[in-house]
Amino acid sequence: MDKTPYTLEVLEKLRKNSHLAKHTHFTSAKRGRSSHVMVGVPVILINLLLSSVFSYQLVGDGQVFDDEKWVFALLALIGACLGAVQTFFNFQKNYETHRALANRYLAVARECERVIASYLDGNIDLKEVDDNTKTLNKEYDKINVDAESFPTSDRDYQRALKKQNEKDNFGPSLLEASSRQ
Repeated sequence: MDKTPYTLEVLEKLRKNSHLAKHTHFTSAKRGRSSHVMVGVPVILINLLLSSVFSYQLVGDGQVFDDEKWVFALLALIGACLGAVQTFFNFQKNYETHRALANRYLAVARECERVIASYLDGNIDLKEVDDNTKTLNKEYDKINVDAESFPTSDRDYQRALKKQNEKDNFGPSLLEASSRQ
């Protein structure tokens, strides 16, 4: 191939951006899942402990824990605070949505790869590549709008960038490989 058409370069950039966004949202989802577990498990354990103690108080003689009531009151307060944090931040919905967004970005990246491969194999012409690029750009923009309510952190982005750079070291993309021939 003499010179790579600009339309293919645009599609390749869209593919790379989609992969980067995918990695960023998967990283954010992983962080959100960890937060969900870190807050959720203590809530469950504290509530199990307290319900066991209160059940014993109701059924048993109730004398054993009289001196430790402040400990159980403090545990109840901590459990309620952690439950409120979990409800407020809605970790589960957040990480599930980040994963869904990442998968949508991945679908765009894969379709970009398919279109590039079809062009390089001679199955479609540049006009069809252009039409597909317009459609994929619209889908990418729609995902970006949907992702505005689920921001990622700079740290998520840096980790995603590192992962993307590691991936790039495995070998050139289809377009990069074809331009070297």
